[in-house]
Amino acid sequence: MTLAIAPPVVRAARREDLPAVAVHMRGMLERELGGYDPRLHADIDDLAGTYLGTAGTRLFVCTVEGPDGPVLAGTASVRVGGPKPRFVPSWLTARYDGRRVGQICRVWVDPAQRRLGVGRRLAVEAARWAFDAGYDPVCLHTNAAVPGALAFWTSFPGAVLVHDARPDPWSTVHFELDPAGLRG
Repeated sequence: MTLAIAPPVVRAARREDLPAVAVHMRGMLERELGGYDPRLHADIDDLAGTYLGTAGTRLFVCTVEGPDGPVLAGTASVRVGGPKPRFVPSWLTARYDGRRVGQICRVWVDPAQRRLGVGRRLAVEAARWAFDAGYDPVCLHTNAAVPGALAFWTSFPGAVLVHDARPDPWSTVHFELDPAGLRG
């Protein structure tokens, strides 16, 4: 007899999720992303205001069943607009001028929950939501110095590399998503 293992559940975050989300995100920043930087991570200071109180944004959580109930396994979000002009070349800023851009952010999976499909489920849900919300294009960036991050996005359905900014301070690689890659 084999035990059935409940699959990860991805859903829109609720207010009661935010304390666990804040702990998760701050932990990821400390463990893997070089720490908190207010220029880059201010959304984490006001998760409710940024993601629950702003039109066109969405925060997703993924939970897995733990021994004592659901456990937060990861997050993903969608925000309005492309990359911040002060951190990217002017041609990349110009690429998004005048367009309804959605940006996928904070696709962060707890290290203990990796290789279980959590990141893929979160990213697909965020991308589908962004396209359904009318964003075109949908973009994202990743820190290629984080083990597995670049491989994750280069293998993501519909991901198209737009700009490799390395050796910038954050090992940034920018992508856009083709909605046709998310079908199925």
